[in-house]
Amino acid sequence: MSAREDILAKIKAGKPTPVPLPQIPEFGWPGDKTQNFITMLKSFDGNALEFDSRADAISWLEQNLPKTGKVVCSSVKDFKGTVRPEYYADDLHKATDIDICVGEGVFGVGEMGAILVTDDSLGKVPCALFSTDLYLLLSKDDIVESMHQAYNRFNLEDNAYSAFFTGPSATADIEAIHITGAQGEISLTALLYKGH
Repeated sequence: MSAREDILAKIKAGKPTPVPLPQIPEFGWPGDKTQNFITMLKSFDGNALEFDSRADAISWLEQNLPKTGKVVCSSVKDFKGTVRPEYYADDLHKATDIDICVGEGVFGVGEMGAILVTDDSLGKVPCALFSTDLYLLLSKDDIVESMHQAYNRFNLEDNAYSAFFTGPSATADIEAIHITGAQGEISLTALLYKGH
């Protein structure tokens, strides 16, 4: 027997008996999940607006977002904007033209004030990353209490891109001075509505 075979045989003989992985409980988070979400989002410089229905949230967008002078890219089926994600599908460099992005939040997390977004919910990821202002529609029914519950709710392999957005981009790396909008959007607004 060669030294290699001898080493491999010893490794194989010395393997421990397999044991099942421990069962981890799905930890919750105390308090009202929607109010926790709003409080945490605001603590990260984000904003939340509450509506009685999705139609009311869409109506707010139509009344408050500019119709001229700004490029408003919407991947939301019931809000048109000035362009759709197809605008830059053939050339992602065009995403730098986008001023405002409107997309869907997959679900929110009360513990962190975070919203999961994917390439599907945004239409195209650069919309959110290059826009100055980001608006995400989110049903209050789709807010979970904790990050434990959040990670049990989706599979990372389902999308090419998945990220939790918690407020606009920011940094405090340099001299511990907090700067909002350091690498991306300057504002993030969650439009929270009842029902689906």
